[in-house]
Amino acid sequence: MAGFQINHREIDNMVREIKKSFEQASRRHQIRVPVGADIPGGSGADEDPYLPKALLWLDGQASMQPGALQDMKEFAVGEGLPDEEASGLALQLEQHGFVQIARSLADDTDVYLTDEGRVEVRRLRKLAGDRVARANHSCDGLLRWLHDRDTPVEPGYFADSPTAYFAGTALTSREIATSVAELVRAGLAAEEVDQANADSYRLSITAAGADCVRSGHTVRSYMDSKSTGSTTNNYHGSSVVHGAVSGGVISTGHHNAINVGNGIDAQALAALVQGLRDAAPQLGLEPVDAEDYAVEVEALERDGSDAVQGGRIWRRITRLAGPAFTTALAAGAGEQLVELGSRLYS
Repeated sequence: MAGFQINHREIDNMVREIKKSFEQASRRHQIRVPVGADIPGGSGADEDPYLPKALLWLDGQASMQPGALQDMKEFAVGEGLPDEEASGLALQLEQHGFVQIARSLADDTDVYLTDEGRVEVRRLRKLAGDRVARANHSCDGLLRWLHDRDTPVEPGYFADSPTAYFAGTALTSREIATSVAELVRAGLAAEEVDQANADSYRLSITAAGADCVRSGHTVRSYMDSKSTGSTTNNYHGSSVVHGAVSGGVISTGHHNAINVGNGIDAQALAALVQGLRDAAPQLGLEPVDAEDYAVEVEALERDGSDAVQGGRIWRRITRLAGPAFTTALAAGAGEQLVELGSRLYS
């Protein structure tokens, strides 16, 4: 990729380091597979790995050359794509409403960003900073990449793939290495040692990994489906309680598992987590606070079954967004969230 150098050896070394840390941590607590790749507020452009990159490129060009048309052929060349791909990319972006093609000119690859395109660029930049969503995408994308190769391969080469980008930005070496180690630990991928080169680290997909890809599920939802066994599922909106409502296991719309103890009402916790997520776009938090808020909601979803730990997390959430609950949300909605959280963790 233009302007981006891949250090495959660095990724292999990171995999080894992360594997060691997982082995040490496994003696103390369970290691979780990254959550499934649900992209909040997706536009449809996320399905093509090149469209988000093209939008960020156009935004950068527009900053350097305000008011000028941009030729998508330049982007295609930078990505190593055939010239004929440029018109296809331009047309796809126009169909989403993100660009306008200057059809009065001879070439149909000259475009400019629309207002919708600028809004989408802002969404992509915000999404690119979501560490949880990046981990989701890295884990799912790597597994699909292994499936398509169907032969042992050095995982560092995944970084050369178009899918090794999230919201138009490259996955880091550490993000890829972490995904490698977690897929191996989950039994979805297997490591192989090259007898001719002891330093080579190669990875292949397992039968379970291939089953996961072909099922159409994300890694986390697939693992959840294998661990629930014959338990009874109770559905509460976008959340599912596996087992009895008290003392069950909740799978939320983000495919996280919540082990709910007898002291916390499972249905109420599921409703609180979903309500907090639904409220996030309306709170108007600063970018740093919004990121912290998302992390704390994730922590509440994971650890809220413990009354003491959940209480600490809930207090951090209210410090971050308490005022916004009453000022930014529709009348009564914020108060209901506060009341629900207070009732659970009073």
